[in-house]
Amino acid sequence: MEKEKPSKIIQFFGGKTSYYIIGLIILSSLAIYLLNTVSFIFKPLVVIITTVLPPMIFALLLYYLLNPVVNFLSKKGVPRTLGIVLTYVVIFGMLFFGGARLIPVIQNQAQELIKQFPSYVDDFQKSIRNILDATPFATSSDQALDSLDKLAKEALTYLGNNWQDGAKGLGTIFSAVSSTAITLFTGPIIAFFLLQSPHKLYNAVIELIPPRFRKDSSALIRIANQQLGAFLKGQVIASLLLGLIYWIVFLLLGLEFATVIALAAGILSIIPYIGSFLAFLPGMFIAFQDSNLMVVKFVIAWFVVQLLHGDLVVPRVMGDKLKIHPITILVVLLVMGDLLGLVGVIFGIPIYSMIKLFVVFIFRKFKQRYNKYFADEGAYRNTGFSEDDYL
Repeated sequence: MEKEKPSKIIQFFGGKTSYYIIGLIILSSLAIYLLNTVSFIFKPLVVIITTVLPPMIFALLLYYLLNPVVNFLSKKGVPRTLGIVLTYVVIFGMLFFGGARLIPVIQNQAQELIKQFPSYVDDFQKSIRNILDATPFATSSDQALDSLDKLAKEALTYLGNNWQDGAKGLGTIFSAVSSTAITLFTGPIIAFFLLQSPHKLYNAVIELIPPRFRKDSSALIRIANQQLGAFLKGQVIASLLLGLIYWIVFLLLGLEFATVIALAAGILSIIPYIGSFLAFLPGMFIAFQDSNLMVVKFVIAWFVVQLLHGDLVVPRVMGDKLKIHPITILVVLLVMGDLLGLVGVIFGIPIYSMIKLFVVFIFRKFKQRYNKYFADEGAYRNTGFSEDDYL
């Protein structure tokens, strides 16, 4: 007797394999339920992850930044291990001697700026109020400025209480036994071994994957590695260049607190679109204390640098590897910031790009499988998935 052939729907979902998929979904749901109800069981695992993850992220960042330098030295005949050591010596030397001169300046300027900033904001609001009083919108502008003043004072109180403590402790951060110190110490060590044998980790991961899925997994890993590396390396280089350019420009303009404002502009630029605006406002208030001419020079210089940085620097150091629309970036920042706080704002874009990559891969596989069983009813187009679509 001929065995009855399963329906197309059953075949589409993998035949007997679908039972394993259903079982995996049930087990995953059970794990999530247990995580929410008896979280104390998973607390040691969470502690381990939160302890190990920051050094690993820092190590990956160092790897993506230094690997091109080590590869260049290796091509010139320098042994790879020696090239890594030389690179570390040069970088640590620059950080030590540069930090010895810059940290006291930054610390003093930060403390002084925090102390004077509330009066800067008050003076700025009074000047704006005087200008608006001569217009027909005087009443409504007074209400808006009063609300803004209340909000600004609350924000400044919070920032003053927290940032001032951070500024005072800046000189002793390396002596504190904390997670930050552990990250700064272990990150370069992990990065050293990654740089020494960059293919070992990749080969180890591939060996764990069943042979049937290695081709697709290999493509996924290479694309993720390329995208993540391009973003992290490009973001750090672009931020450093932006901070350096602003520092030079502000010094030439004679802007007070030039070092702190340039440093804030460079660091906050890692938050797309929003970060630069957050650094612009304090600079605007400081320029207003000098003269109207300084305000004009500051605004022109700020936007000229932003324009040149966005059109010339960013495309060359980052490219468009992530292929994310600006509106999507803003939505991702809002969502990830609400879910993960500051970590979500900083790493939200690369996390989203990895999720997007995996979803695209799954959907392409779905389309391929659909075409295999239901092509007679109409077929999907663009079902292929390869590195050429991304790299």
